[in-house]
Amino acid sequence: MARRCIAIGATVVCVALLGGCEFLESILDLVGAGFGNSGTGAIVSGRLEFHVAATITETGGTHDGTVETIFYSAGGTYDAATRTFVATWNGGDSSDTVFEARLSASEQSIEFFYARQTRSGVYGAWTYVHEIRGVDIPYSHSDGTSRYFVLTGTSARGIVDLFSYKAWSSSFGSEQSPVEWVSTPSALNGSGDDIITIRLDS
Repeated sequence: MARRCIAIGATVVCVALLGGCEFLESILDLVGAGFGNSGTGAIVSGRLEFHVAATITETGGTHDGTVETIFYSAGGTYDAATRTFVATWNGGDSSDTVFEARLSASEQSIEFFYARQTRSGVYGAWTYVHEIRGVDIPYSHSDGTSRYFVLTGTSARGIVDLFSYKAWSSSFGSEQSPVEWVSTPSALNGSGDDIITIRLDS
């Protein structure tokens, strides 16, 4: 290992003297990549997906069920100073959509996330509104230029501080009087099957 480090150091010095700073930076980036750096540069798109158990309110009562959806982003803006990616869009069956994720200083977790989305025309007639906000989703793995941050099991409910869901159709209910809804994170039940996944693409 000592010989390897000496060889790398000698190579870097020679390149600095003969090839200029840009080439040196390329060598350093290459060497750094070999030591498990999970950072992959500026974020250009992302996705948030969740599947959580909840007590869902409906007209006349409640039932235990699951609330799940996926927030897609085909583009957005990344602020390197705050390590924050934000995307907003309207299109297709989605509207009023926002997805925000802020990396920790080490980039080993998502220290804050927020997403909101309205989907209409689902199954031809249904409208679904989802909103979620939380903290501390740990880094899981990378696949190509995509990084995945995943939290599973009963602990998922503990990191969510805002959660809402409602659904109605063209024949039953309305936005003001939905068919079923969840209006508080206290309705989350903390199932072992819960999962929150955030993917960030560079």
